[in-house]
Amino acid sequence: MHFSAKHFFIFTIPFILISCDWFKEPTNSSAYITTVFDYVYGPGQHALLAKKTDISNFIGEPTNDKGFLYLGGFGGYVVAGFDHNVVNGDGFDFEVISLKGASPEPGIVYVMSDTNGDGLPNETWYELKGNQFSNSKMHYWLRYYKAVSDTTNITWKDSEGTTGELKSGFGSKYSSAWWWPATTTDSITFYGTRLPDSYINTSTTGTENWIVPPTLFTWGYAKNLYGTDYDSDLGANKFDISNAVDSLGNAVNLPNIRFIKIQTAVFQQAGWLNEVSTEVRGAKDLRK
Repeated sequence: MHFSAKHFFIFTIPFILISCDWFKEPTNSSAYITTVFDYVYGPGQHALLAKKTDISNFIGEPTNDKGFLYLGGFGGYVVAGFDHNVVNGDGFDFEVISLKGASPEPGIVYVMSDTNGDGLPNETWYELKGNQFSNSKMHYWLRYYKAVSDTTNITWKDSEGTTGELKSGFGSKYSSAWWWPATTTDSITFYGTRLPDSYINTSTTGTENWIVPPTLFTWGYAKNLYGTDYDSDLGANKFDISNAVDSLGNAVNLPNIRFIKIQTAVFQQAGWLNEVSTEVRGAKDLRK
């Protein structure tokens, strides 16, 4: 009996110690995005390059050996989360990293808190307003229709009763190839705030010269190298959670946020540049 009790004691103590470690809460959190919950590409010229697996490019610290995430034309988006709450403090709270030196292709950033504590983005989104907020269209929706053949264009209609088609200004003759292969339906509808057109053609001849006026988007948008909130060394725009507004455009007080949504917010085709599309590489909590 004495031998059996001693043997039992030696066996169970290590087991209890190890099993406690299995359930221990992690002590360290990442400053960068740890999870992508949803990613949908909006019809655009890079549809065949945009892969579902590219969400890995938005997770963790952006490095030279990692690519980026194409969001495509108006409405394309990514929904992602941190593994902790990002605190709303004085000044900038987090940043969204995009392509260094790229032309401005503004994306709107939405934020969500994790009030119910389930770790899922299933509560209310709030838009972070930028300098063009008063000139944008909230509650806008755009529905794209897949081209009926390879030699036709994608068509669309929107919440204002306008209809049209996506026309390729460079590359292929038709926009049929702009339909994302991961979109298995014949139509797709995107909802969000629409920003003003970003590009203008300054050419007085037949050669198009498309530019974004430096004074148009000055703060509050992703992939905006003209922003006063832009860090040229990192290729990142910085955001203040205090700029959050509700669906009526009223300011809201969010002590912290857990999730972000970045969405291409310009619906424009700029000649040979084709559609305006936001590309992003990650996001970082500036409080860590």
